[in-house]
Amino acid sequence: MHTTKQLKAKPTSELDALARESGRLYSKVLSYARKIQRKKGIWLSENAMQKCMRLRGYKLHSQTVQAVVSSYYDSLKSYFRAVKSNPDAKPPKRTPRHFKVRWKSRAIRHRDGIVYLSNGKGREPITLKSDALPVYVELYFQRGCYYFSLVYKVQTPPKLSTGKAVAVDMGEIHPIVSHDGDQTIIYNGREVRAIKQYLNKFKAYIQSKMDRCVQRSNRWYRIKRIKTKILAKLNAQLRDAEHKITSRFISDCIKAKADTIVIGKLKGIRKRAKFSKKSNQKVHQWAFARLQSMICYKAELAGLTVKFVSEAYTSQTCPQCGNRKKPANRNYHCNHCGFAYHRDGVGAINLWNKVSGFILSPVVGVMASPIGVRFHPHLCKSG
Repeated sequence: MHTTKQLKAKPTSELDALARESGRLYSKVLSYARKIQRKKGIWLSENAMQKCMRLRGYKLHSQTVQAVVSSYYDSLKSYFRAVKSNPDAKPPKRTPRHFKVRWKSRAIRHRDGIVYLSNGKGREPITLKSDALPVYVELYFQRGCYYFSLVYKVQTPPKLSTGKAVAVDMGEIHPIVSHDGDQTIIYNGREVRAIKQYLNKFKAYIQSKMDRCVQRSNRWYRIKRIKTKILAKLNAQLRDAEHKITSRFISDCIKAKADTIVIGKLKGIRKRAKFSKKSNQKVHQWAFARLQSMICYKAELAGLTVKFVSEAYTSQTCPQCGNRKKPANRNYHCNHCGFAYHRDGVGAINLWNKVSGFILSPVVGVMASPIGVRFHPHLCKSG
């Protein structure tokens, strides 16, 4: 298990020189590989390319040179996979002026709370404050600043064994609705939907402005910079909201003394989406896989186990009598026994019944109303 820490740094001549040297190396690797392929009809192997580039005297550590070569060959492997289904796919061809710089473990030293990043013999290392030795460090440029991404190896705690499970029904309106056998918690996602709606409106507005300009003119570039800045800010707000919601959910699972999280499988839901134009847009922008990945790695850090089960008909089946009915709105009402509950809560209850071994929950008819957790910028973990 690995965690990442980011450090922000102002642009300096030293960092600019490293990024330019890395870009020069990447461009040379690309052009050399394409040249060999055109002349001899073969792609040079990664090991042969690394040996060749280490002898050319780039002002980078030898491990950094290997990392840049590996980055190109990762892109080349993606091309080989894509060309099997798409004969018109093209191999990597962009030659950047600047490129990311990566230091592997052999180029990193740690002493007295300082990390030293070697740039090769005879050149001054870069120093960063860090309490532990990172596995590797990566330097990249984003929105006018440099960022150091320090990756650490984390020892995961032993798996908990309490015999209690929490079932999760994921939705586009409510990202997470959980049930632990006693209570149901609804994590409201209306604020997240509002950010997405504003993001879509802004995209349409700013793109219409760009379409009226002569492409690559000064005005076109100015509007493009504004577009990049605002979209980056809105996407950061989305990621922040998703992190806070999932962190609150994991802390609630720990508070409930659960050892297993059960999530309904949602794979293929976009292919089955046949609604109105507006509803289809919401489904296709629903980032459920990103939320699931956040839940998975945070659960692993907390010692929880995550399982995925089929959620077929879980939102349509009455937990009390088993009658099946498709709900028409946000509330589920059974015509057979009169049971009424929140439809996403019904889905979570049925998932919990499935994993707990109950066919029908014996006390579901007298369950308390769901607890709501509304997102706000200062949402924190439960105490």
